[in-house]
Amino acid sequence: RGWSTDRILREENTEVRRAAIERMGWPEFIDGAQMKQIGDTVGDPGNPGCTIALYDIPERIFGDSDIRVLVCTNGTVERDGTRRSFGLTVPAEIPDAISAGAWGYDWPVEAYRGLEVRR
Repeated sequence: RGWSTDRILREENTEVRRAAIERMGWPEFIDGAQMKQIGDTVGDPGNPGCTIALYDIPERIFGDSDIRVLVCTNGTVERDGTRRSFGLTVPAEIPDAISAGAWGYDWPVEAYRGLEVRR
């Protein structure tokens, strides 16, 4: 079996932490870490058929700054036909998932909201 949520939260190496979260699975990690969802889960304008969700984390685990985590789905299909979920850190003042996605691309929120979907 993999690591506990507490062990993952204490891991200092970001790549090791990422791999442990992926092995555990984002839904189980979110529950175990008691991450609070900010706003609704919404469709990702740049990734048709996939959703994004923004979460607060209960403690500072990624250094000294306050952050949130945007959980999203990779736009590229894996060799086995699945799509990998992953988390991106964003500043804590970002108010919702769409704004977090826009921030990640350095786009205005309305431009990101209106993106033409990838083909």
